[in-house]
Amino acid sequence: MAITEGSSAARAAHMKATWRRYSEEVARHEVEPSLRIGIAASFTANSLIPFIGAHLAEAGFKPSIELAPYNQIFQTCLDHKSYFGADCDAIILLYRLEDIMLEEIMAFLHGDAEAFRRASSKVDMLVSALTSLRAGFAGTIIVNLPLFPATLPVHTLSLENPLGLGTLHRSLTTQFLEKVSGIKGIRLFDLDAVQRECGLAGSFDSRQWYLYRQPFTDQFLLEAGTLLGRMVVTIRQPPRKCVVLDCDNTLWGGVVGEDGLAGIELGDEFPGTAYRDFQRLLLYLRQQGVLLALASKNNEADVWEVFEKHSGMLLKREHISAWQINWAPKSENIPKIAQALNIGLDSLVFIDDNPMEIDHMRSAQPEVHSVLLPEDPADILLHIRSLTHFDRFEVTQEDRQRADMMRAEQEREVLSSSLTKEDFRRSLGLRLDFFSSQPEDLDRITQLINKTNQFNLTTIRRSLDEVRHLANSPSHRIFGLRVADKFGDYGLTGVVIAEISSDHTTWTIDTLLLSCRVLGRGVETSLLAALADEARADGAKQLRASFLPTGKNAAALSFLPDHGFQAVDDIQWRIALSQVPEICSSVTLVRGGKRDRESAASPP
Repeated sequence: MAITEGSSAARAAHMKATWRRYSEEVARHEVEPSLRIGIAASFTANSLIPFIGAHLAEAGFKPSIELAPYNQIFQTCLDHKSYFGADCDAIILLYRLEDIMLEEIMAFLHGDAEAFRRASSKVDMLVSALTSLRAGFAGTIIVNLPLFPATLPVHTLSLENPLGLGTLHRSLTTQFLEKVSGIKGIRLFDLDAVQRECGLAGSFDSRQWYLYRQPFTDQFLLEAGTLLGRMVVTIRQPPRKCVVLDCDNTLWGGVVGEDGLAGIELGDEFPGTAYRDFQRLLLYLRQQGVLLALASKNNEADVWEVFEKHSGMLLKREHISAWQINWAPKSENIPKIAQALNIGLDSLVFIDDNPMEIDHMRSAQPEVHSVLLPEDPADILLHIRSLTHFDRFEVTQEDRQRADMMRAEQEREVLSSSLTKEDFRRSLGLRLDFFSSQPEDLDRITQLINKTNQFNLTTIRRSLDEVRHLANSPSHRIFGLRVADKFGDYGLTGVVIAEISSDHTTWTIDTLLLSCRVLGRGVETSLLAALADEARADGAKQLRASFLPTGKNAAALSFLPDHGFQAVDDIQWRIALSQVPEICSSVTLVRGGKRDRESAASPP
């Protein structure tokens, strides 16, 4: 949404008050922090802490934020434990070009031909320091892209700026981006984008800079702190999975049941263009893995006629993964949509133009995040684009294919209804690819670890940095499972993390999970059999595992005893490898490395 001075000031005051109350609760020992963050900056960053902390507190986290001494970025990278201790979860590094290379920038502006090379070497030094920090710190690292310098003689609107300071800023930013992208597990924070959003005049506070070496306005700190908070939240919790949409006056202007196909507003003239741009945004979300669903009080035939026949519709019927189009209360239809998609209510975002529908949904289904559409269609795109519920850092191939996979699953369900269980299994032609994880698999593996609830033995959650650390650990193995059948590719749907004893005789299953989309087809047994083969090849004699019950993982309750594991106590189980069941006859197993991964994942 567009930033206004009044709304920004009110939000800033609210965030400061929120952080003050939280800090007082911590001081009274009413709250025990569980998320420890360290910040090192080339400028005074105290004023940024309330905005990061308040966002995290409002998101349900219990943060503790420590600040390194002024302008100690390089020292922090080389010895982070001295500043933040050994139990820090995330380190945020913030710098400005003029703080770390002022002499080189001024020499460049004065025509020194060697100044750019010297400034470039300073960038290399920073990247080297980050590499050192990454090698010694397993937690989350966030570092900013540099914003345009604001405390120099050259103004952004100076006529020589495009070929002067502007060129230097772009070149150094590109260099830093290219080199830091080669360090695994570094999250980039676009501080320059925050400055563009606020405007240079709305970002820089000269009095604060000269008095305290704190160069930013509250408006800038609010946006920067909120964005940093969003990044930390996204690292630790999965995005919502589905947007549920009203139709009339939401996907198009007007009421199709009253105005007819030709009377609704959708096309090349306003307000129809605003609704079309909203649909373009929805298609973008779908491409990122967000499912689209409809909850509309309407005649179903009227709605599908718009999807199939109106020339202005960008959304098509095949883009919709589930729907409830009837005259029942939407709060009753929403659970049916969640059930059809096999996801929780807390994975849904509901969008409607009617305040009464939104209020009722918030009351009846509080787990669903309900969003009221702006009255002015011109504001729809900006409003929905500002939602953070679908935040993610990477879009995996599985994300891009999720909606199409959902359609394939619906076709499987049609087939299963006409066959016996065994005939259905055989007819699928299931093919499994069980493989040791590679660096390019870890994003998707982390997604599954953090969002899989139903068939998950322990529901241990981990950040991508933690998963990378385990992948590099000699005492752990991480495996992935890809599943395909004649209807298509399920994608990477299974994860196993095993800890290996020092004598290699015991493999302990730390994590074993499967997407619910592949359950009940022999995949569970075949996954265990493939893991047992890997353990045998390593010289192991037994598998150990734990089952930690939650409110959602009842689907995994009987997995261990059903496959021959014997109880050690209320939580732990074990089985001799000689007793592990064999791969199901209806499944073809391809172990990673024995056949091309891409062909192994393709449907037969």
